[in-house]
Amino acid sequence: MTLNTARKIENTFNAVTIIILLPFALVIQILEWLIVLIKLPIDGRNWLSHKLGNKLMHMSDAVKDGTIKNPYFLKNYTARMAWKRLKDE
Repeated sequence: MTLNTARKIENTFNAVTIIILLPFALVIQILEWLIVLIKLPIDGRNWLSHKLGNKLMHMSDAVKDGTIKNPYFLKNYTARMAWKRLKDE
């Protein structure tokens, strides 16, 4: 067998397998899009919960009286996280 014949056989094999596997790839892509759509409400709820918890922490007495002063803490923590951290200390 010459190298040219081997190349043609390999190209034919690659083309046939791509054609056979294309429907599976399309189904997998559609399923990935569905997973993203299903995760959107969960991610939105987590984002909203974090924003609300952070706002509630800023309204708390611990922030107003100066118990919590750390800028990173004020920016990234929620009321639940702050309460747990202060309770542990």
